[in-house]
Amino acid sequence: MNFLSCTIWLVGVGGAECDHLVAQFSQRGFKVQVFPDGKAAFGAFDGSLPDMLVVAASLSDMSASQLCQRLRLNSVTRGIPVVVLTQAADAVVEHEVLGRGADACFPLKGDPAFLMFRICALLRDYDEETPTRDNAVFRQPSVAVVTAPGGALWSWRGGGQGGVPLLVELLQQDGESVKLIDDPDRLDFSAYPVGSHPSDCVVVDLGCPLFDGLALARTLVAMRRRNRQCIRVLGMAERGQVSSHLAVIAFGAGIDDLVDADISPDLLMARIGSLVRRKILQDEMRREEAHIESARARMALADALRRVNADLAAANRKLIEAQAKLVQSAKMASLGELAAGIAHEFNNPLAFVLAHEGTVNRSITRAMQAVREGDMQAAESALAKSQERLASSFVGLSRMRDLVASLRRFSRLEEGEFTRLDVPEALAMVLMLLAPKLGQEIRVVCHLDAPPELFCQAALVNQVVMNIVSNAADAILEKRRENKEASPHVAEEDSIEISSCLEPRNGEEEGQDYVIRISDTGPGVPENLQERIFEPFFTTKPVGSGTGLGLATAYGVVQAHGGSIVVTNAQEKGGACFTLRVPYRAVEERRSDYAA
Repeated sequence: MNFLSCTIWLVGVGGAECDHLVAQFSQRGFKVQVFPDGKAAFGAFDGSLPDMLVVAASLSDMSASQLCQRLRLNSVTRGIPVVVLTQAADAVVEHEVLGRGADACFPLKGDPAFLMFRICALLRDYDEETPTRDNAVFRQPSVAVVTAPGGALWSWRGGGQGGVPLLVELLQQDGESVKLIDDPDRLDFSAYPVGSHPSDCVVVDLGCPLFDGLALARTLVAMRRRNRQCIRVLGMAERGQVSSHLAVIAFGAGIDDLVDADISPDLLMARIGSLVRRKILQDEMRREEAHIESARARMALADALRRVNADLAAANRKLIEAQAKLVQSAKMASLGELAAGIAHEFNNPLAFVLAHEGTVNRSITRAMQAVREGDMQAAESALAKSQERLASSFVGLSRMRDLVASLRRFSRLEEGEFTRLDVPEALAMVLMLLAPKLGQEIRVVCHLDAPPELFCQAALVNQVVMNIVSNAADAILEKRRENKEASPHVAEEDSIEISSCLEPRNGEEEGQDYVIRISDTGPGVPENLQERIFEPFFTTKPVGSGTGLGLATAYGVVQAHGGSIVVTNAQEKGGACFTLRVPYRAVEERRSDYAA
């Protein structure tokens, strides 16, 4: 514990002893405040709370036992350590103060080192074990006295001569917060309780001729029920008027205790103290129940949040699975559109290999015949020809192998998973699959300035870029057919340009975006259709030539990355320009390296 931040209050210790203790505590690093009596200390509780109280055994307004007992009644001050200082070692006094709630008892003439040891140990325990109470403040017990001149309570024990009943003076001396109400007619019960806090106990004069004490008690009880307060009501009757009949009436009026004006001051103070103590304990029970209910509500809310999070996680998983299935369906549709071209890509090298197979077979037969005849020169010539044909066949077989590998990578099912993707390699695979459609008429130019690796879904390139490039090729070929019909002798050169770079994010967000732009020399997209082309099943192709899901799938994939996709008309080329933006997550890339 940091003792430099601890505050000790010295209560009721005066003279040289006070100066000595202040110097000793200050030298140790404590902050010290001095109060002359218990009332002054309790008054200061409203502003701040000390870390420890060092109290004289005998105070001018109360005993140390009474001070400890009052501290332990309030949850805010219940855990504050209290050290009681006596003039000399006294086992009887020590037993009493420890039984009333003190934590230690020391004689003023004792060993200062041992006193400091116990103080530091208590402060350490206090720091480790005392729970914090949110929005909890200390409040002194409050008593309201309702009487007026001529009443039994006003003149009780010869009081009221100086304008204040004796009971008010006794309560003030005991450190209570007292409110004297000498004109009940002007008391606004709708604003009750009086002041910022309700009174813990209201002492009502039942023998005052200026107002009906029982009616006042009934009004107080009604307000208590409406405000859900535990306020206690004590009624004082005139001397000799307390009877069983009056007790029944007082109980019906809601009075909690009934006393005679002949009661002694000590007993009356004890009766009031008992009511106040009971009221404070009930308040504490209500606060604890409120804390328990609040904790239960927080637990129920936490359980509800956990269930909602689990439902959201399950929905997210289903959404990812649905997206993966949609991407897979779109990929299969794309492969269906490319099937004729891919079949042609397989057929050419396959026909080449089959044609060479007969030549190789005949050359080997001639070589074997030449060996049997001893014509080694003819055998070598035949074998050389076979070797040339096998080398040519290997070129065709390698082309088929690469095409099969590209198809396998393209058909993977893990399109919804985020992983490190080699963008140039993925683009090369896509362009290989699209080569039959692009043919020799459309030239593809790549300017890849962004980092080669990107933490993303493979579908970002395998499906999104492929759909855009495929659509661009269809648009260019359609434009070429229309232009060829109009001008058959005009040769055109068309191209598709793919570029990548890193750009700062738009707005106030920090970080960079991985930007991929695909522009073409096709007819472009009319402005009135640029917003609709990403709608599902919307297509500008003839019936039977497109599903309308390609760009819709691309839009969903980009949205899953927290990015954007827009289409504009390319100013230089005159065609369409698609711009893909996704967050560049360099941190995830490094983490995936560690995970690998």
